[in-house]
Amino acid sequence: MPTLPDLRAPRSPDTSQKSVQSQTARRRGKVHALMARLAGGLVALTSAGCGSSSGAQGDAVTLGLLLPFTGTNSATTSNFERAVIFAASRVNDGGGIAGVPLRVVSKDTHSELSRSQAAAEALIAAGAKVVIGPESADIASAIMPTLEAHGVTLLSPLVGAADDAAVACSSPWFRLAPSALSLGDGLAKQVSAEQIATTAVLYETDAYDEALHSAVVKRFRALGGRVTLEVALDGSAQSYSSEVTQTIAANVDAVVLATSPRTAALVVNEFDALSPSPPRWFLSPLLKTDLLVQNVAPDALEGAMGVAPKVYDDSDAFPNAFAGRWQGDQPLEGAYFYYDAVGLAAFALEDAAQGDSSNIDQTTLRTAIPSVADTRGESFGWNDIEAGLAGLRDGADDNYSGLTGPLLLSACGTRKLGAFSTWQVRAGAIENTAF
Repeated sequence: MPTLPDLRAPRSPDTSQKSVQSQTARRRGKVHALMARLAGGLVALTSAGCGSSSGAQGDAVTLGLLLPFTGTNSATTSNFERAVIFAASRVNDGGGIAGVPLRVVSKDTHSELSRSQAAAEALIAAGAKVVIGPESADIASAIMPTLEAHGVTLLSPLVGAADDAAVACSSPWFRLAPSALSLGDGLAKQVSAEQIATTAVLYETDAYDEALHSAVVKRFRALGGRVTLEVALDGSAQSYSSEVTQTIAANVDAVVLATSPRTAALVVNEFDALSPSPPRWFLSPLLKTDLLVQNVAPDALEGAMGVAPKVYDDSDAFPNAFAGRWQGDQPLEGAYFYYDAVGLAAFALEDAAQGDSSNIDQTTLRTAIPSVADTRGESFGWNDIEAGLAGLRDGADDNYSGLTGPLLLSACGTRKLGAFSTWQVRAGAIENTAF
């Protein structure tokens, strides 16, 4: 991944309105320029993966991958794709699926609904049995009917359900992250534990962030706190100065932010320019990224706290193996979920195939996914995928045990035991914390 430029600049001592507006414009322009440079760099890094999708390459089982290789959410894409390729290589080292290779076909969502639909249709045309991704709940909801109509299963590493119960079992959408309801509940508890009395909630108008916002509001009020202001943000806006001014005027003890990193960077930088002192920030799971921290004004997020889906494996084994495969690149936390998605999909495909890769249909595969995620038989983790697949071929009831903890899934696709972890920004870096 390209090295991110350091966009941080010291706060100017000039407090005139003209100077504040100039600071805001410069920081906003730098954020937009950063996103454009990241998009261009990531196209070069991932062109091989995107270019591998033209038709079948001999006998293979195809695994589709939907990621934003370009667009506003592209900064982490290379790392996540590498996790998928790494896991797929372990599957193929173990004999593939029913004796044929597992082929990864990558397509670009561009972080746009219409182009994501075209990308999903291209994966269907390529013969994908399972699609891993995408990055957005709105995109996932938009492409689900198309995937369903063609018998393709959707497995989301990081997009949890909006609500643990509100999932249609007739079209299961398997999700490895905790629901927005669960994470929003955890974020509200974190805010309350910091003795915060009043808060504002700023959130983007997509299904996931709206659900997380609602969960935060409901739980924080139940814990005795007061939500003074709720502000919806348009994710495509170029400035949020009016919303920031409104929030500053509310004079709350803290601000909860549930947005994309791009939107968050703009909001935080405009707060820094317009407010005499920064608020106490509490951040949603998608904001646990260096992309945000490195591209806001110095100390603007110092002390910010947040929640994220929990990674259970905190040993050095996976990071070291990942770095060895990818010339020193370290896996982001999201990469653990993408790796687990491939491991789970491979076990389910092998189980559904019953020795014949042409035998995999939608019904058997969707039954197999929660089955191989259960605690039946012997458990095999990220580093012994090969042995687990061999056992399945021999008729054993093996299950895949993930880097992100037990992958117990309901028949409707929601993760039963997904947990959250907490983190904080300290000295300009993200650190995990105990809660």
